Amino acid sequence: MSKNELFFKILFAVELALLPMVIFAGLFLPEWAVYLMVAGIFVCKVWVEVFKDKHNFSQKVINLIGDVAVFSVLLIYFGVQGKIQLWIAIVVACLVLAYSAFEVLLNSKVMPEIIEAVDYCYVLFKCLTLLALALAFFNVSLTNIGLFALTLSAVVSVGYKVFYCIKYKNIFRK
Repeated sequence: MSKNELFFKILFAVELALLPMVIFAGLFLPEWAVYLMVAGIFVCKVWVEVFKDKHNFSQKVINLIGDVAVFSVLLIYFGVQGKIQLWIAIVVACLVLAYSAFEVLLNSKVMPEIIEAVDYCYVLFKCLTLLALALAFFNVSLTNIGLFALTLSAVVSVGYKVFYCIKYKNIFRK
């Protein structure tokens, strides 16, 4: 196991371990403690993206599972707390799930450069949305902007990948 793979796994574990701490902080600690935990998740997510080997399929799947878990828990939590609207939280969580499913399904397929660029934008907006959630204590409009950007990039990416699957119908062949 390489050093980068070890760091990737440790950061992934810390990222997921902070999720129950967000709920705990929301129940028993002051409000700023929740945002401190979300900031920790943001830092871990950024470093996971740094140490991730983009050609390693197992690391890609682990990272996508982490994305679905983190965004599902955080968005539903902030939706229930009233920081963002619940229906927006559910839509964005479903888009993150759809994006992750298509990333796994179309792993070996070569996509056009514009969709690759949108996928990189998705990764950037994913990190920026986590930063905005960490700053939601101060300003909720940043969170709404981050959610809009994440939604837009996910819709474009998922939409094209659905089009690709319908047009070529050979998604399971290598």
